[in-house]
Amino acid sequence: MSLNILEIAIYAMVLTAGQPNAYECVAVKPEGANCTNGLAAKNDGPNLLFSSGVQVRKDNQGRVSLSNGLKTRFDATAWVAFEDSGGKTVVSVRKTGPMRFKFSNGYQCEAMGNPEDMARCYKP
Repeated sequence: MSLNILEIAIYAMVLTAGQPNAYECVAVKPEGANCTNGLAAKNDGPNLLFSSGVQVRKDNQGRVSLSNGLKTRFDATAWVAFEDSGGKTVVSVRKTGPMRFKFSNGYQCEAMGNPEDMARCYKP
């Protein structure tokens, strides 16, 4: 998985959805990112590995699964639900504009400045 700072910010929100806080993520060299919520991420072969030990994996069809058991499900209203192993939705997200995503917990994430360098997640 190639490094995308907004994507890292989105997965960081998924990982902290139970206790969300506003934060920023900044790209660091080589191929990594640090977020002000305490999470960091780096490429791990074709996957993305967070400092929490959770790995984000994409299959050939673009489906995402996390090593902590979360899986994605797309619904008819353009929301992507992240569900636990029991099928319960932890948080949902949808794209609301270029480089901007809204979460079911009231937060949104967006790219800032140079979109390859920085992203933030906050509650408007």
